[in-house]
Amino acid sequence: MYYNVFFLYGKGMSKKSSVITVRLSRRDLERVEAVRALENVDRSTLLKEFIEDGLSRRVVHLYRRGKLTAGRAAEILGISLREFLEMLEREGVPVNWDSKVFKEYMKEKYGESNVAPSDI
Repeated sequence: MYYNVFFLYGKGMSKKSSVITVRLSRRDLERVEAVRALENVDRSTLLKEFIEDGLSRRVVHLYRRGKLTAGRAAEILGISLREFLEMLEREGVPVNWDSKVFKEYMKEKYGESNVAPSDI
């Protein structure tokens, strides 16, 4: 089965709309419909949420494997570094607090006095 997914954004928003076509098996479509009915949302909204959730999980997985820095992961997800760190904490993923990125972040966020000279 084919399912068209339309990403449409309101007038005046900076994001452009995109149309993609996704091929789903009958079983996958039935599962999507079952969740859609339970949550009482339209398919497009539900599929966008699935994509966002799946993308977040994949980015966390790539970070865990050392394929992404925390800064790049946050950038891909379109969130702040702090939000990404909170996401890692919720997922129980260890964070490398000794990395240069975090030291620079702490320095920018909290000032020079909260970062020991030996840490930089």
